[in-house]
Amino acid sequence: MRAEAGRVLSVAVRTGRMACILLDGGELVFWATSRKAAKTNERAAAKFREWIEEFRPDGLVTENPDCAGQKRGAQIKILKTLFTVAEDRPIPNIAVCRAKRFRNAYLDAEEFGRQFPDISHLVPKKPPIWKGEPYHLACFEALALARDAGVLEAPPKDPQ
Repeated sequence: MRAEAGRVLSVAVRTGRMACILLDGGELVFWATSRKAAKTNERAAAKFREWIEEFRPDGLVTENPDCAGQKRGAQIKILKTLFTVAEDRPIPNIAVCRAKRFRNAYLDAEEFGRQFPDISHLVPKKPPIWKGEPYHLACFEALALARDAGVLEAPPKDPQ
């Protein structure tokens, strides 16, 4: 599935939040994050179904729960739930094994800020270790999943 395929909904899960981005012809047209959706499998499934019904995408991108990298526990369960919801739909789902292109998610987000200037002001800075992860970081992960699925053009890899 390429950007020419039309509307693509990509969903990511991070600790304490679930995010979606909607691409239309390779252009970012919407993104959202939900803390409530990441609390239980049932809430995650309901929110994912709500996003699918609202945006009527031509394709879905989810993270493959069998190769979810550093994700553990509740995140894996939610990824499995999202995969099941996606597979129950009559639209294609690409289950992505997340590729690590940069040293951290913040460098990845910076690259997306350059690729999508309209969201450059939302690129999170890495917080001190005692602070929590920025709220919108999950949206940048959803963009990374879309990139890894081949829906977005990939930026060059981090040289370090």
